Amino acid sequence: MVEPLSSVIGQERALALLRRYLDAGAAPQGLLLSGEEGIGKEKAARAFAAALLCRRAGADGSCGTCPDCRLLATGAHPNFFFIAPEKQFLGIDEIRALQEELALKAFSDRPRVAILCPADRMTPQAANALLKTLEEPPPGAHLILVAHRTSVLMPTIVSRCQRVPFFPLPPETVAEIVSRHPDVAGGHPRPVILLAAAVSGGSPGRALSLLPDLADEREAWLALFTKLSPAGAIKVAESWKGEGDAPGRLAAPLSLVRDLSLLSSGGGADIMNEDLRGPLASAAVHPPAGGWTAFRELLSISRMPPQPQKRLMLEAFFFGLHGKG
Repeated sequence: MVEPLSSVIGQERALALLRRYLDAGAAPQGLLLSGEEGIGKEKAARAFAAALLCRRAGADGSCGTCPDCRLLATGAHPNFFFIAPEKQFLGIDEIRALQEELALKAFSDRPRVAILCPADRMTPQAANALLKTLEEPPPGAHLILVAHRTSVLMPTIVSRCQRVPFFPLPPETVAEIVSRHPDVAGGHPRPVILLAAAVSGGSPGRALSLLPDLADEREAWLALFTKLSPAGAIKVAESWKGEGDAPGRLAAPLSLVRDLSLLSSGGGADIMNEDLRGPLASAAVHPPAGGWTAFRELLSISRMPPQPQKRLMLEAFFFGLHGKG
């Protein structure tokens, strides 16, 4: 399906800039869409590429009905290339294959458009090869780089592209996007969707990745925090040890600890788990030794990448909680 630019929600500034390029008929040959993962960059890149290939593009991008749009919708447009890592990184072989394609005669009078996503996962050799193409792009070719972390891109690559920044979205916008997703509609309680949005850092993609396990994690940690006990600590510790370090696994406990800290200090007007205000308020008046701020170590643990030391730190945390219980 060929989607218009308006299908990207909450990124009006970025879309306005992309529309200006289309209106002026002067799309850059090197374009860099940058920002947090899961906030609409890839979707915008695809919509912009569709508009470049469309024969009747309008203010909102592609028409969706012309022969080129229909061909693109089948995934078989010969002038469109989507380059993604086959393994962990984009390698030089993938960049060389793209260069060979761009060196050939175009299929038609339409531009050739390549999306590299995520471009910040190129090997140094691939980045150097791509730089040569950005320095001397073939006529009628447009390279759209989608990057979550521009800091790891070669500065010379960044300087050769026109940058379009994307920004984290407000929690209410994230919740709206997530609620519309076909895998979510009707399948998750509204409070859990709101919590996923609140802890996502403004990324609908991250919120979607958190949702499958968030309700169960929240229930397990709520039971632990509302009734501190050795048995409860051991149960959660065993669950973690058995299932491993899934992305965002600490989102639920961090949100609960935040709410408990606010409620214990007399605040709580903007707690994340509003539907659990009653049990959390009851638990907040019986904090462990050192108060609920003693759980700040969870925050530092959550920021660590998955590694054996992280699991050991969490087990040490559970051991300390066991002692306090």
